Amino acid sequence: MQQDKKIEDLTVKKIPKTHRLILDMYDLSLKLHHIHVVAQLDVDSVLRLLEQYEEIHGEKLSLTGYLIYVFARAIEKYKDAHAIRVGLKKYIFTDVDVHTIVEREMENGEMVPTSHIIREANRKSILDIHNEIRKAQTQSIEGLVERGSKRQKLQNMFSSFPEFLRKKIFKRMLKKPKMMKKNIGTVCVTAVGMLAKNVRTIGTPIPIQPWPIQFSLGCLDKRVRMENGQLVEREFLNITITLDHGVIHGGIITRFLNEIYKMVECGIDLEEMI
Repeated sequence: MQQDKKIEDLTVKKIPKTHRLILDMYDLSLKLHHIHVVAQLDVDSVLRLLEQYEEIHGEKLSLTGYLIYVFARAIEKYKDAHAIRVGLKKYIFTDVDVHTIVEREMENGEMVPTSHIIREANRKSILDIHNEIRKAQTQSIEGLVERGSKRQKLQNMFSSFPEFLRKKIFKRMLKKPKMMKKNIGTVCVTAVGMLAKNVRTIGTPIPIQPWPIQFSLGCLDKRVRMENGQLVEREFLNITITLDHGVIHGGIITRFLNEIYKMVECGIDLEEMI
């Protein structure tokens, strides 16, 4: 293990090999035609229903997991949202593979964000997705993925390649929709703002990533809105929805976003579980 260098009051640390992959993807993603929709989702009803579920069943359901459930079903209806463009063609998959970030504990006790892909999220129930996330949180990790998995072996080999070769392979992957779906999914959901417990954050994240659609979940805010002629306080989730304007146009984007807003605001399918 390479030791950190200490020079007077300065400590120099080497960036882990696996983080090179993240930096490579950032560089390549700058060339995509992304647009960012900065919004707030009314999650008051969702939070209330999740609390009721916990009181009755004694288990706390993941808010992120529920939102992944909603996003996957909205994308299933508006499939262009996760289409992958190659040249003048776009490849539209039936199933929605969601790449998400899961916090896991390393051997030294440090909690680190790692990647996990929920396959066919559009076919899974709220509990299926919740249980998969909870199981992933307990798995041992190496770098960014599960220890002993095929992805971990590929990650170790790939991260040792020189930068020009890594980027060349990444570029090839981005031009091979099936390869991209297999390795990183077609949708990304990150919840950095929600992980910052007891910390007041301002604004919402603006991601730079290679996916055709990404949901970046920020912090929860209490805000006042008008209901039936009265002002009421409700909880809202700050969110950025990033889409590839090369595969989906404004009209469909508007209908797609409205679908998500409606599904979240009513807490779709949660009441049936209580």
